[in-house]
Parts: sequence; structure tokens; C-alpha cells
Amino acid sequence: MKVTCPQCKRRVRLRRGEDLTCKCNKKLNYMHFFRKKINYVVYLIDANIFIYAEKIKDKRNKSCKKIPIFNSPRIRIGTTDVIIDEIKKNEKIEVSEKIKIYKTGRISDELKILKTNYLKQPSKADLSLVQAAIEHAEIKGIITYDRDFGRIATKGVVQKRSSTEFWLGNADEFLKKYEIKYKVKSSL
Repeated sequence: MKVTCPQCKRRVRLRRGEDLTCKCNKKLNYMHFFRKKINYVVYLIDANIFIYAEKIKDKRNKSCKKIPIFNSPRIRIGTTDVIIDEIKKNEKIEVSEKIKIYKTGRISDELKILKTNYLKQPSKADLSLVQAAIEHAEIKGIITYDRDFGRIATKGVVQKRSSTEFWLGNADEFLKKYEIKYKVKSSL
């Protein structure tokens, strides 16, 4: 992102997760300029949140139904185009119009070499969530029930490139964190 130094009015290229010192010795912080443009944070949701929201007999159903329709001026819910393609295979699942959809291009080589354990390679959908988090500074965390996901997302890959702490948890933990107390419409 190109920013203007508040002291000397020079245009400087500032990369995500980077602090830079201008030629006039003014320290420039990426998140300081970024927060002026976007005043909300985004939590990405994995495909399993959509799947559990559809399964009526599952104990996670109620909390997972609340996540896609969550509405707050400071917090938004999002996902990637790869996740949307994956859940479109199931015709029962509907995607709320409130969900912000991120387009993920090529998965970086740094992410392709990650393993959930010694042998298992994470799915393309999981990697797309991490790639989106790396590319977009407004993404603050991922909501998922996938246990293997914690091993790839919390290895510091995202935190290394952003100046905010990255959150990873499930739907119940997210709702407890923000103390969501409202009823879900039965029509959904």
C-alpha cells in the first residue's frame, strides 16, 4: 500500500506487517494506516461450520447456525471462494449474503510445504483460508472445528506477516468471546 508520510509528505510503499522508517526518520506502521481505511475485522469460516449448521441432530448445530448470519459493525464473517465451491456440492447448504467472500489465487510455496502431521497434507480449502489471512490484514482469525487446522494456522505463518495476533477457534468459542446472545431465526 502506498502511504503519505505525515511529516515530510513523501509517498512511501509500505508492505503488510512491516514497519518502515521514512527518509525523514518518521516511523511508519502498516496497521496504523490500514485501520484508517477499514474499521472492521473479519473472521473466516471453514466449510465444516456450514455443514454442522445444516445437520439438525448435531450438537454443534445451534452455534454454527449463528455464525454465518452474525452481524456487527466491527466484526464481519467471511470465507474463500474455494470453500464456497466445496460446499456448493451439497444443495442443502445456503450461503448468507452477509458473508464476505475472498478470492484466493495461487497458494504460496511456503504454505504448500506445510503438513498437519508428519505425512498429511492440508486440503486446498484449508490452505485457501490461510492464504487469504496472509493476503488481507483485516482478517483476524478463523472459525473451524478442524483439529488439524490448528497445526497449520498457528505455526506463526500468518502472525509473521501481520502485526495483529491471529485467533483460531470453533463456533462455540467465538460466540463466548463476543458474548453473542440472540435467537437464530427458525426459517434458516
